[in-house]
Amino acid sequence: MLIVLDTQAWRWWLHDPTKLSPKASKCIKSAEKNNAIRVSVISIWEIATKQAFGKLVLPIDIVQWFEQANSYPGVIIEPLLPADAIGSTRLPGVFHKDPADRIIVTLARRLNAGLVTSDRLIQTYPHVKTVW
Repeated sequence: MLIVLDTQAWRWWLHDPTKLSPKASKCIKSAEKNNAIRVSVISIWEIATKQAFGKLVLPIDIVQWFEQANSYPGVIIEPLLPADAIGSTRLPGVFHKDPADRIIVTLARRLNAGLVTSDRLIQTYPHVKTVW
């Protein structure tokens, strides 16, 4: 099964997998073996922005952090496509306004992938499959 990790799930998987639910952890381990993990480039932007503004402490410099994070097996960083940028403004139904979440949800929908997220707002959104 192809999965997309939201920003928080990706950070937890990299730094503290015990924060993942058992179901999310099992799903990630399975997808890792099949090169079936996708992370939106917007997650890198989110992490870099939070780190730059002092809202997130990383164990190493952001460039080194990304190099290490990008070397994990099974992970492909998905670029932001124009279709995702536009699609994030046209999500069906009611969804919250966080632009990063909107882009991540749009990516999962485009790929027809499960979205690994602990975010309750996303979990209750009926137009994306979530795993937690």
